[in-house]
Amino acid sequence: SEQAEVTAETLADDGDRKYYFDAGIVGRRVQADGGNAAIGSRLASREMFEGTLTGKRMDQGEPPWRWLEIGLLTSKPDEFREDAVWCEESYIYVLDAPAERG
Repeated sequence: SEQAEVTAETLADDGDRKYYFDAGIVGRRVQADGGNAAIGSRLASREMFEGTLTGKRMDQGEPPWRWLEIGLLTSKPDEFREDAVWCEESYIYVLDAPAERG
């Protein structure tokens, strides 16, 4: 498939991870779901997050996994204590359209 053009400003590149800032996604309200291994078992748990895209992006590996940072979390697992979370782009769903810019 054809890759979308990256229109973001590069913040850092440590070889394995490249960080960007993309003003075009800032403020979009999103929901993300993902999973995590349950410690001590072969089972996994589902984790749901809801919040606002900060504009930070991260590409990791080759071919790259694409991650977005979600902040201002309005929904997160009870045990999650962070203010923001990185989620893989394909598990992020936009809940509202971006605001019109005038």
